Amino acid sequence: MRTVAPKTTFYEAYPLVDLQPADYNPRLLSEEAFQRLQKSIGRHGIVKPVILNADGTLVAGHQRTKAMKAIGITHTPAVMLGTKVRLTDEIQFNLLHNRVETEASIVYAAPGPIGQWSWIPWESINVANSRNKPFQQAISYMTGGHGAWGSVVIDDQGQIALNAEYAVVAAANHFDVLAWTCASLDAAELVADLTGEYGVYDWSGLEDQAPVYNQHIVQPKRLRQYSSLKKQGQLAYKSETWEKLALPRLRKAPDLRVVDFGAGHGDYAKKLRPEGFLIDDYEPYRTTPGKYAVDIQGVVGMIRTIEKRVAEHGLYDIVVLDSVINATTSLDYQHWVLTTVNALCRADGTVCIGTRNLLAELNFEKKQHSTSRHDSTRLSFLDKENVDMRFMQGKWMRIRYHTPETLQELLEAYFGEVKVVGRSNATLRAVCKNPLRLSDRDYEKALDEEFNMPYPNEFRHGRHKRLVGNLVKLVKERESP
Repeated sequence: MRTVAPKTTFYEAYPLVDLQPADYNPRLLSEEAFQRLQKSIGRHGIVKPVILNADGTLVAGHQRTKAMKAIGITHTPAVMLGTKVRLTDEIQFNLLHNRVETEASIVYAAPGPIGQWSWIPWESINVANSRNKPFQQAISYMTGGHGAWGSVVIDDQGQIALNAEYAVVAAANHFDVLAWTCASLDAAELVADLTGEYGVYDWSGLEDQAPVYNQHIVQPKRLRQYSSLKKQGQLAYKSETWEKLALPRLRKAPDLRVVDFGAGHGDYAKKLRPEGFLIDDYEPYRTTPGKYAVDIQGVVGMIRTIEKRVAEHGLYDIVVLDSVINATTSLDYQHWVLTTVNALCRADGTVCIGTRNLLAELNFEKKQHSTSRHDSTRLSFLDKENVDMRFMQGKWMRIRYHTPETLQELLEAYFGEVKVVGRSNATLRAVCKNPLRLSDRDYEKALDEEFNMPYPNEFRHGRHKRLVGNLVKLVKERESP
């Protein structure tokens, strides 16, 4: 049975005094941006309705509401959703609404009277050039579940000047589009005003929605095959950190002892151990095969193995840290991770690191998700620490990005020799040597956190103390070669 999206309601003049702000708004404005927003509203009026939850809570348009109040406006155009949506969808609306000022596609339709709201019949929409497909998919998902919540700006010549991707979705899914018509001579200035940089994202309000243990969802499944018969036998994902940094070293010296820290599903260790390589792995959030639940017994088993290895043989020759620091949920965890791999590495050992490449993501964003035919755009929803928040498999996830420069600077706080040696696709790679001596307090705190991670219901297994004690002792004894 086909599910019909709830109907939304458009109010041309909704009283601002009746709006209830949401508990959380992910975008913050500087004073300068706030002043520009007020001037833009003063020049063009409100050409973009705010979005209200069915109970009257403001879902998107917090900053515009503040700007309207600041310049004495008492009513706003508003679209009220047909049903009350949960916090997750509230934030999705907020993000899409902030990002929907797009004109990458070229779309024409029948305009209404200048300076007025009207409805564009979907049959009249002519898509001359459709771009920005991933963004269109996101809009389709939200309109399919919650109704027609967006709007466009169209000039009096019939070209959609703003929110063209929304119109493409409307034409494809057969729903009419709310439109504000402006004079073609004013369209360029209006677009320039509305697509400027208005604020940065702040994800601190989602901390309770994104606990550390959620991050196990983003563990890459390395060395897995495509399910498609056409591509059967081809690997879906190989680790560049393993293939380009760790394995060449192991092929030359097979007796090197390796630990894969934050190993995800442990695919490389499982593959290489039967070949005789001396590889241990540790993943604090490894799941039970085929299930969502964390295999805590298996995690403790990995700790016991590392504990035995370092007691018998000392610290490791190679430490692999692949796709870990990009999944750290805070700067504290980033510090603890890097302190721990510093502690696991012999004085003459090597740490091989791979993480997310901000520049590659920006290039992908420009190519695939561009919001303009003329200008590039930054990655969606980055905060001041280059962290993006994504909703995956029903959970909020943090994804942290680095440039070669920021990665170099970060790693030099933990290692005396750092080389950012390559970048490809979405990955940055680095080789680190000469682990620096950090404070005893740093080691004790980092090792305690990383080998005794929090689980749901605030559970911690507490089976890590002997390993931590051994590592602290070995770090104190470690000397540079």
